[in-house]
Amino acid sequence: MLKFLARSTALAAMIATSSLAAHAETLKMWGPEQITEPLIAQLWNGIKADFEKANPGVTVEFMPPTGTISNGAVQAAIQSDAGPDVILTNSGIGRISVVKNAKQVMPLTEQYEKRGWKDQIYPWLYTELKGQFGGEIYEVPDGLDALGIWYHKDIFAQAGWKIPATWSEFEALMKSIEETGLQPIAIGPRTSGSAGHLFGNLLQSASGKEVIGKALRREIAWDDPSVAAGAIRLQKLVEAGDIKKEMAGLDLDGASRLWFNKRAAMFVAGPWFTANARKAGYDLKNAGYAPMPSDIKGAAMPTGGVGWSWLVPVNSKQPELAMKWIDFMLSDAVMKKRAQDPASTMIYPREIPGLEPPTPVLKEIFAAAAGGVGYNPSVYLPGPVLDTYFQVIQGLISGQIGGQDGMKQIQAKMAEAK
Repeated sequence: MLKFLARSTALAAMIATSSLAAHAETLKMWGPEQITEPLIAQLWNGIKADFEKANPGVTVEFMPPTGTISNGAVQAAIQSDAGPDVILTNSGIGRISVVKNAKQVMPLTEQYEKRGWKDQIYPWLYTELKGQFGGEIYEVPDGLDALGIWYHKDIFAQAGWKIPATWSEFEALMKSIEETGLQPIAIGPRTSGSAGHLFGNLLQSASGKEVIGKALRREIAWDDPSVAAGAIRLQKLVEAGDIKKEMAGLDLDGASRLWFNKRAAMFVAGPWFTANARKAGYDLKNAGYAPMPSDIKGAAMPTGGVGWSWLVPVNSKQPELAMKWIDFMLSDAVMKKRAQDPASTMIYPREIPGLEPPTPVLKEIFAAAAGGVGYNPSVYLPGPVLDTYFQVIQGLISGQIGGQDGMKQIQAKMAEAK
């Protein structure tokens, strides 16, 4: 009898083990960026553990990114037999167009209705996504960017400076800073994104959101004087020596070091810059933030758009589990946990009631973006136009091209991209 019971118990254990093994699943996630940073690793490992606890038998495996859509790393990963099941990467319509046109990512429009995702992002954001590809949506926003001016509170306080309200006052501020021997503003145009951050701010400041939106929708030409004004401003800042031509040789890391070492007074960046600052050992309590000044009423606002999104590859081995993961990431509990964590580096895709940002500068960024953000053309322009767009910015900073001529080049590429 005892032998029979022992055999029965062993058999039951084998069946149970076999059943668990049959339900064991692995979800491979491309991301997150900077997973080697302790604070970020701690946050994401906690999210991973919570998801695995809520889904017995599931293991989440992070795949540290080797790049983005812009440098082809995401496309290469998707093509791999051991590729990701779900992807978190830099986005924006220009980048999403690349993987959408290559038929590498699934349309997710049906899931927005089925899973209620459309009610878990800002209504204006859902409307924008629906208008990009004839009604089809290929991404789920994870974070929004809000680009504006970062400055050193101590240096500004000691000099009696402040970020002013008008452009003419801002030009005077740049000149005052330059006279002290500091670089007024650092920029790293050898990194495409960094070039676009400053330039997008200047376009927004000079022309306003409505005009830049019309240019992006091809309702007005890029070399129209109402659009070209921001490029001409950059040209004049370079000619006046307020932006040094030598900046053309810097990338994002080089320009960031100038700012972190307090050799430059200002830098144009978004909430993600908090991670760069922590890595550099910069005291974030000393960082201030303000939108680029403008003479146009209501135009002094951050520029941005969708900065990071979830994508599901067409060859995902776990498409349903990938959707479940996105459900989890959009939940109130996870979103609030991320937003209040010291590793938080972005604005989230919907309002989070009762949120207290983990750093003072993030609080300033959230407040500046509360009324909306303007356009960062870097994430809205068609893919074939982007190389020319960034080359024009590089040419403006190096003094090799004028603002009007540069915008003519961008317009010519826009015409070709139709």
